Amino acid sequence: MDTIFFNGCIRTLDDSEKVAEAVGIENGRIVFVGTDKEAEAFSCKKRIDLKGRLMLPGFVDTHMHMLHYAFVERSVKLFDCTSVEEMLAAAKKRLEESKGQKLTWLYCRGWNEEHFDKPRYPHKDELDALSTEIPIIMVRVCGHVAVCNSCGLELLKKIPEFPEIEKEVDLDTGLLKENAVQFYSSVLEAPSQEEVEDYIKYSAKKLNECGFTGLQSDDLTSLPGKNWRRIMASYKALDARGELSIRHYEQCLFERAEDAKAFIEEGYRTGQRGDHFTVGPMKLIQDGSLGARTAAMNEPYEDSPGNTGIITFSQDELDDLFAFFDRHQMQAAVHCIGDRAMDMVIEAAAKSPFRKDNKKGRHGIVHCQITNPRILEKMKEQDLLAYIQPVFIDLDMNTVEPAVGARRMDKIYAWKSMLDMGIHASGGSDAPVVSFDAMENIYFTVTRKNIKGQPDEEGWIPSEKMSVDEAVKLFTKNAAYASYTEKENGTIETGKNADLVVLEKDIYSIDPDEIKTVKVDMTVLGGKVVFERE
Repeated sequence: MDTIFFNGCIRTLDDSEKVAEAVGIENGRIVFVGTDKEAEAFSCKKRIDLKGRLMLPGFVDTHMHMLHYAFVERSVKLFDCTSVEEMLAAAKKRLEESKGQKLTWLYCRGWNEEHFDKPRYPHKDELDALSTEIPIIMVRVCGHVAVCNSCGLELLKKIPEFPEIEKEVDLDTGLLKENAVQFYSSVLEAPSQEEVEDYIKYSAKKLNECGFTGLQSDDLTSLPGKNWRRIMASYKALDARGELSIRHYEQCLFERAEDAKAFIEEGYRTGQRGDHFTVGPMKLIQDGSLGARTAAMNEPYEDSPGNTGIITFSQDELDDLFAFFDRHQMQAAVHCIGDRAMDMVIEAAAKSPFRKDNKKGRHGIVHCQITNPRILEKMKEQDLLAYIQPVFIDLDMNTVEPAVGARRMDKIYAWKSMLDMGIHASGGSDAPVVSFDAMENIYFTVTRKNIKGQPDEEGWIPSEKMSVDEAVKLFTKNAAYASYTEKENGTIETGKNADLVVLEKDIYSIDPDEIKTVKVDMTVLGGKVVFERE
C-alpha cells in the first residue's frame, strides 16, 4: 500500500454505518477499511497517525460559483457594509489605490440594504460622483440586483442583447435586475486564460482548506466577457496537466434558451469527463431572489402588494427545454426560490415525453426555499433532486416571514422533511453569496441557528433540524448521488476514490453549537494530501 491512516475514528457512511480505525490507500483508491490490528499486517510506504481524530469522506459543495468567488475576492467586497456611504467609501478607496494603474472598470459585490441602519439602494448619481470615465457596478449580495454608473449604462446599451434586457434596466437610477445584472459582464474586459486558470487554482486551494474534495459549480458565464469557451479550455488544460486539486462537476449556465441548446448541439453532454473535470447538468435560472423580492410567488409578497416576482421562462419554454434536455441525455438543475417557479419546473419535468429514456435524468431544483407540502409531494413524485444551502438560515431567517407572511411558513426551508420523504437532498453554499465553510453549513443544519447562535433556544423552525449524520451526508454521500458518482465517492469503502477529510474534533460527540468553530486538519484527494493545517 501507499498510505495507511490509523488510530482514527473513521465514519465510513456506508450502508452498514461502519466506524473503522484504519484506512489503506493504493494508487489513489481505498483498498482497506478496518481495525488498527488488521492494518498492522500490511506493509506500506507511509503510515499516518490520526491520533483519535475524526475522518470522513471529503466534502462536496453541490452548488456554488467557484470562479466568481475568486473574482469577487479580488474585487471590492461590500458584504460588511452597513450603509450606502460605507459602500461608496470602499469603492473610492480602491480607485485611489489604483491611481497610476490601468483600471478599465470597477466591480463591487455583497451589499445588503436589510443590514443598513437606513435601508436603501445606492443610486447612479452617487456612482457617477466616483467616476464618469470607467464603468462601476455594485452588485447586491444575492446577485440578482445591482446599480451601475452612467458610463456602465452607456456601454450596456450597446450590447446586442440589450433589447432583451431593457425592461430590467432603470436608466434614471442605474438599477439593474436579473438578466441585466448577468449581461452587464459583457461590457467588461474578459480575463486571459492564464488569469482564468489562476482564479480556478485559487478557489480550489481555498476549498481544500475547508475540507472540500469536490463541487458542483456554475462558471461558464460568471466572469467578465462571458467567454465560456475560454473557461472550459482553462478547466480542461488544468485537468490535463494534473493541476486541478478538486473534482469539478460543471453546472452549465446559459441565460438564454438558444445558447443552452447551441451548447448541447455542439456535442456537450452530462457525464463527459476528464480526470477531475466533468460536464454536469444544464443550469437554468427560473426566478430571482427573496431579498430582492423577485423570487416567483403564486401570491403577492406580504410586504410588496401586487408583486409576485419574475419568471425567466414561460411554461411552454420550460416544457420545450426539459424535453430537449431529456432527448439529448442532459441533466438539468434549475434555480427556483419561489413556489411559482418550482411549480413550473415540476410541471415541465412531468410533461417531458423523453424523461424515462434519459440516463442522465436526475433533474433538480437549486435552492427550493419557499416550498409547501404540495410542492414537496410533487418533487418526490417526479424524483427531483433538491440542491439546498443551509447557510441561508443565517442570511434569511429574519427576513422570510415579513416577505411571505405567516400563512406561508409551513414547510419552507424544509430540508429535514425532504429527507424524511425520500427526496434526494444535497448541500451547497451558493458562494460567493455567502461562505462555503463546511463546518458552518453543518452547524446551521443541525442547530437551525444563525452564526450568532440565535434564536438561542430551539432554533428557527426547529422541526426541520437534522442530525449531525444527516447533515454530513448532505455534503458527502448525498452529494455523490447528485453527480452520478455514488460508486466512486461519498463513502469510505474499498474501491472508491481516497477523497477524505480529517477534523480536529469529533463533531458527532461535541455540543452542536461548537461545530461551527471546528477546524479542518487535513484534506486528501485521490490519496494525495492537498491541505494540512499547521
